[in-house]
Amino acid sequence: MSIPNVTMRWCQKSAKCKWCGEQIMPGEAMVVLFFWNKGLEGRKWNVQICFHPQHWLDQGMDYLNRNPYTPHRSTGRKPIPIDVESKRKRFLITRRYHAFLQRLNKLDDGSDPLKALRIESQMVELMSEMLTVGGVPKKWLERL
Repeated sequence: MSIPNVTMRWCQKSAKCKWCGEQIMPGEAMVVLFFWNKGLEGRKWNVQICFHPQHWLDQGMDYLNRNPYTPHRSTGRKPIPIDVESKRKRFLITRRYHAFLQRLNKLDDGSDPLKALRIESQMVELMSEMLTVGGVPKKWLERL
């Protein structure tokens, strides 16, 4: 597949407008699409399509009219409708939770099981704090 280069330049010799079919005379402004492609077996081919500048804009507006604007739908989680102060509290709780999670992951299998139990109980306390600030994330509940 070739990608066109689009330029606007002065017409040097007579060219035919792809939109209206009329001639573009030397000295007039024109929009040029230039396709260059390396075909099969090393054969190269070039295509040059010329437009009057206004017809180039008309073609673009025609495309936009046929394809109306639709706002971008982001995929992922929908934001929780909470105020700025609650967002900050939520962020700080999340940061502490993940610090505990890292400590839990760094514990060896042969280490004291009471340490793991203490860390998990602190994580549960953070979950109860998080309930007051917009609810506990599902991933947190899956980990325990």
